[in-house]
Amino acid sequence: MRLVPLAVFIFGSLVISPMAAQAPASSAPPPDSVKKAEPGSLAAIPAALLSEALELSIVATVDRSDNENAWRAVDVKYTLQGTPVTVKMIGSDVIVLVTVTPHLAQGGGLLLIAQGQVWFKESDGVLRYRTTVDTLKVGFGERVFFYPLGVGQGSDAPLRIEIVLNRYMPSDQVPTAEEQAKP
Repeated sequence: MRLVPLAVFIFGSLVISPMAAQAPASSAPPPDSVKKAEPGSLAAIPAALLSEALELSIVATVDRSDNENAWRAVDVKYTLQGTPVTVKMIGSDVIVLVTVTPHLAQGGGLLLIAQGQVWFKESDGVLRYRTTVDTLKVGFGERVFFYPLGVGQGSDAPLRIEIVLNRYMPSDQVPTAEEQAKP
C-alpha cells in the first residue's frame, strides 16, 4: 500500500522536473507590479472581498519589575474568515508570534483559534520557549486576553496579549461622531 503514494510522487516529480528545467534562470528581483502584498495587510485582501475583511488589533505587554517600565507592542492586521494571520512582536528579551484564525460562529460572533509562540530570556540569561493553542467564541469588538506564559499567583502574568477583532470598515465609511450619536 505504501508503494502507491511513492509511485505517484515519483511520477509527479518526473512530470514537473522537465517543466521546471525549462524555466529561465533569473536572479533579478520581481518587478514592483508583481510583488506580493505583505500578509496581514489590506493589500493582501482581494478588492472583491474587502467587505468581508476582519481587522485584528493586538497589544502585547510584558510586565517588568517595579523599577523597570513594561514592554508594550501594538499591531493591526487584516484577514478573512478562515484565514490565519500572524503578528510578530520583538523586544530586547522577548519575541512573540501570535497566529489568530477567525471563523464565523453559528449564531453570530467569531470562533477564534489563537496560537502563541514566545521566546523569552529569564533574568539568569537562560532562553526559554513556550507555545500554546486556545480556541474560544467571542463577539465582534470583544476584548480577549491571552496569556501564553500562563498566570502566576495573585493573577500576575508576565506576558499579556490583548486581541480585538472587528469587521473592517474603510475610512470613508466610518461614521462621524454626529452620525454615531443619532438614534
